[in-house]
Amino acid sequence: MQGSSAGGSFELRFPVKSEPGRVLLLEKSQIFYVEAEADDSMIRTARKKRYRHSERLDQVEGRLASPPFFRIHRSYVVNLNRVFELRSRGDDEWELKMDPPVNKVLPVSRRRLRDLRELLGI
Repeated sequence: MQGSSAGGSFELRFPVKSEPGRVLLLEKSQIFYVEAEADDSMIRTARKKRYRHSERLDQVEGRLASPPFFRIHRSYVVNLNRVFELRSRGDDEWELKMDPPVNKVLPVSRRRLRDLRELLGI
């Protein structure tokens, strides 16, 4: 029984390979979004610092459960539990605003909008 508890706890963490010989274990619930940057990913939490992770965004996306994580754009996967607002920019363009303290505004691709709206029930 104790082993299954530890396994469950581990599933709440995401291992971030930030540099050779170092792996950070971030709580998935603390991740606001993940951004593609060349062949790496940048993970954003409530801290101002972004964490570099040595995997491509599509690999990270495959390791984060959907929902709550959802690919909104070729460059972004967001934690829907950390989204404050979905808003129109006009001409069928939409964006998300993340919860404080991040407050980052991210684009939603037209391809992903219908699935996002369906997932959110709007």
